[in-house]
Amino acid sequence: MRFFPFFKRSGDTVRILSVDGGGVRGIVPALVLKSLQMRLTRLSSDAQLWNSFDLIAGTSTGILIALGLTKPQRDSESNFLSHPEYGIDDIIDTYRLHAGEIFPRATFRALRQVMQAFGEKYDSTHFERVIKRLYGRTAVRDALTNLILTSYDTEARRPFFFKRRPPHHRPADDLDFLMRDAARAGCAAPTFFEPAYVSPLPPAFGNYCLVDGAVFANNPAMAGYIEARKLFPRAKRFVILSLGTGSTVKRFTYHEMKNWGYIDWVSPMKGVPISSIAIDGQVESVNYQLRKLAGVEFHRLDAPLLGCSEEMDDASDKNMNALQRLAQGIIQANDARLDTIARTLVGQGTSPKDSR
Repeated sequence: MRFFPFFKRSGDTVRILSVDGGGVRGIVPALVLKSLQMRLTRLSSDAQLWNSFDLIAGTSTGILIALGLTKPQRDSESNFLSHPEYGIDDIIDTYRLHAGEIFPRATFRALRQVMQAFGEKYDSTHFERVIKRLYGRTAVRDALTNLILTSYDTEARRPFFFKRRPPHHRPADDLDFLMRDAARAGCAAPTFFEPAYVSPLPPAFGNYCLVDGAVFANNPAMAGYIEARKLFPRAKRFVILSLGTGSTVKRFTYHEMKNWGYIDWVSPMKGVPISSIAIDGQVESVNYQLRKLAGVEFHRLDAPLLGCSEEMDDASDKNMNALQRLAQGIIQANDARLDTIARTLVGQGTSPKDSR
């Protein structure tokens, strides 16, 4: 039942799931969540991922996971007895079956990288077809639990958040969007896809030009925490499970960079260093801040992309298999920790504050 989280859990504790951006690397947190789901089920037959968290935050590929976990079988705000249309296995299969459709491999890959400097790398039609099939006409407001999903408004020059909130927490100007439009906007990575041009429900409020929220919050855990503080102002304890999509291992040395100009800093051939460095810095700064906050128990599960491509669009069989091995390594390295997190989510124990 939808109200399962509130039957057994203390009202002063809020559980938050946060999933980073990372394109095809989203299969990594999806597999970690599958392992967590198995542990939850062993503790309680009623415990599912969607009803074990009070709020889910997502950026880019993390939005696809958040929406996949919370899309109801019935499209209605009164769906409190509804169940999610998809399970975690369905989400994993989406990566396995459709990543290559969304990010088709080019015969002349180096040429495509050069052309990326002059226009978007991919036609968004394939991606739009996939998310239309997944989410149909379901609205973000119909989601089974609270959501905060990141994007960036290029016309207003400020962050933009798609939110699912309880009715009593919604201001009059709170906008609703189709899930597929939130996914399209939140995954509109600059130079990979053209910006999204979407309208709220009802469409009388005009259109918004939006791009991937990774430009300011590839790690949305802090956004999730702030939103949870608004929704649960009396809470004393915030348990945050933050899932990465693999951390970069490429290093830029002084001798390599000392003569770089504009072209080098934005070169796709070099992995767009100015972007990747900014994203890494944001991810790590959020991790640091949340570990230091009083009343926050922060669990960060991630690992270096050793043996994997750092490119968000490498959907080759070789890389997808490598990412699955990376996920298994994260699960094995955090076996006891995942058990503890599962017990905390169903209200059977507490977890120590993360000191890492």
